[in-house]
Amino acid sequence: MASEGTGDSLLVARRQGVKAKPESARDEWVVECAAQLFLEGGLSSVKMTDIADASGVGVATLYRRFKSKTRLSVEAATLLWKRFNERICELVESDDFLTMNGADRLETLLREYGAHYVANREFVSFLDEFDHLVLSEGVEGGELESYGREVDSFYIIFDDAYRLGVSDGSVLILPDFATFYKSVAHALVSVAEKMARGEVIPSDDFSDGMEELDCIVDMAVKYVRK
Repeated sequence: MASEGTGDSLLVARRQGVKAKPESARDEWVVECAAQLFLEGGLSSVKMTDIADASGVGVATLYRRFKSKTRLSVEAATLLWKRFNERICELVESDDFLTMNGADRLETLLREYGAHYVANREFVSFLDEFDHLVLSEGVEGGELESYGREVDSFYIIFDDAYRLGVSDGSVLILPDFATFYKSVAHALVSVAEKMARGEVIPSDDFSDGMEELDCIVDMAVKYVRK
């Protein structure tokens, strides 16, 4: 009984601590908790009550602040992409990366992109579920503005590397670089999502999934490298 009382006291203290935070800080905490739950349990299986329990914020408050689970999912997806971009920024700002020519930067970015997907299958599974949610719920473009900026920010880094490659002569001048980028990015995402979902038919053998991603990168680099 004593342990139960202690647990209850800790829960009350935690909830009081959350309530004492400014609304902006509390919202960030809720999004953090939601993102973690989505990664651990899958987007479809997590309920608003689960997020309320994990964050220490009442369900009514969640709906007042975020309106719906879908909107909260958008916030969580934005946060997860922001974390991925922070990892890429660390790479871009490293001394080794800054000494590379444009072609080597492109290859390094693509391999990091693929390696991140392999190392974070929960993130890939979440993105797959999130895309389906956005389409099924008819989420409008305005609601995805911040999310889109986080996703597109990787393209900006990639484009900078390409422009450097054109300047230093290490890459070819492509007729449509944006299409090249989207084709490679979509191919990497597609393989990563299939790896995360698992084998559906016998021919879906993803034991060499990383090799498939490497093959896509190899073809892309060979296509663009001068």
